[in-house]
Amino acid sequence: MILKVFTFFLFSFSMMEEKNKWYSKFLDAMYVESGVSFNAYIDQKQYELNSEILAYVEVVDSNHLLIEIDQETILLSGDTIQTYNNKTNQLVIDRLIDDDIGVFSLLSGNLREVNILKTTIFKNIVRINFSLPSLDYKGFVEILKSGEPKRMRLSYSSDQFIDIAITGFRTGELSKFGSFNPSPREIINLYE
Repeated sequence: MILKVFTFFLFSFSMMEEKNKWYSKFLDAMYVESGVSFNAYIDQKQYELNSEILAYVEVVDSNHLLIEIDQETILLSGDTIQTYNNKTNQLVIDRLIDDDIGVFSLLSGNLREVNILKTTIFKNIVRINFSLPSLDYKGFVEILKSGEPKRMRLSYSSDQFIDIAITGFRTGELSKFGSFNPSPREIINLYE
């Protein structure tokens, strides 16, 4: 009996270690000292509202990233979000809501309190299914065996999700985050 219990715990521990191994590879790929950049196709659905966005993303670390979309550049630095509209020459400064999990969390790989549910290894892709128990969210990250992310999905409920397909993943060569310094005609500070 003791041998069966020991074997069960040993097997359970090795399975947990295997699950965490792939998630750690993903984090290692996302958080290199020189930063990472990639192109993202973001498909977001909230109830009746659908949006599809093509974006260029630079991730310095889990709290610093830049997202460049059609007419806007969004810079996240700590808990401050700066959104510069190129067309209207307007800068909006806001604060990230504490414990908010959404597109910034997915794009930066900053998923706090993640519970790895299952890891499935396919031919070239590893799918890491996770949950965020405190928010009752579920999702997955698909990575290459090197840890490079290819797809991320976070589901809030059956009709609310964010799905991100990643291409052109590169380390280093961040050119836009450090040079973000708009000269807006108007500044709207919602941070105060």
